[in-house]
Amino acid sequence: MSNDALERIKQRQRPSVPTRDLSLIPENADILISSNLENENNISLGSVIPSNIEERKLGAKTSIQTKQTTMRLEVKVSERLSSICRANELSREVFLEALFEYYEVDPDAWNKILVEAKIKGEQRQNLANLKRAQSMMQRFGE
Repeated sequence: MSNDALERIKQRQRPSVPTRDLSLIPENADILISSNLENENNISLGSVIPSNIEERKLGAKTSIQTKQTTMRLEVKVSERLSSICRANELSREVFLEALFEYYEVDPDAWNKILVEAKIKGEQRQNLANLKRAQSMMQRFGE
């Protein structure tokens, strides 16, 4: 009797489920621009705004594909970033995307950021090498 039940379970037809739209904004949605976007002058991060900001506001009706990532940040940097985002009612992800897009079109700022990133990268690599060497010394004896 248990084999018969197992066979029935294996043979049954399962309903098909339509694929879900995982985009943040559906393509066919008619979305009005939030009043928060009108308050762009209240952002305490500076008054320089890229010239294509209006174009991007109008392009808010398009679908946005996202990818979830995990970032490790220095504790103090993470705290400062969170503080800025809370003060401006933004998510960290949205803030970092806007920051990246703005500085990507500003060659002077972009070069300064890349220099700083390379310095931080070398510091982190050196720290990782030091920790690895200490770990190996502990594991295999001094």
